[in-house]
Amino acid sequence: MYTEFLVAKPSMPDHRFKETVIVMLYHNQEKGAAGLVINKPIEKIPISEFFKSSNMIPPDKIIDQEITLYWGGPVDPEHIFFIHSSEYKSNDFIISNNDFTITREPKVLFDIVTNKGPKKYIILLGLSVWEPGQLDSEMKRDDWDKKLNNYTSLFDNGKEMWGYLISSRDV
Repeated sequence: MYTEFLVAKPSMPDHRFKETVIVMLYHNQEKGAAGLVINKPIEKIPISEFFKSSNMIPPDKIIDQEITLYWGGPVDPEHIFFIHSSEYKSNDFIISNNDFTITREPKVLFDIVTNKGPKKYIILLGLSVWEPGQLDSEMKRDDWDKKLNNYTSLFDNGKEMWGYLISSRDV
């Protein structure tokens, strides 16, 4: 299964997207494009604090672990997205394949804090969105590279991910 990544070129003029890797949700002429930045951690916080800041009531028996929140993009930063490993099943998903699932389903968070959640997950705030034709224009300007990749896991999203993908060839 190939994953479509949008990788910022070294010459990216928008500092917010410098050295970013985005997993694409869609890219077409009618709707434009949308994706989630997966390699820009914002902060590490106790999961109980995340519940409080999200105005959600945690379950009674919570396993209060520290989580890393990621910047998914500049649009709608109050929207929470989850990318998780596919052994855990979400009913309401945006994308799902053998490697990962992308969802906004809050049940994922409740299952994580009760130790019933996915083995691997990323919690993202916000998303990246382009108007129809906007991303195509930015790609022509050489701001982005699209990469089809089946060997880089979304969950191996450390600082070296960008360097690895920007220098890789499509598979």
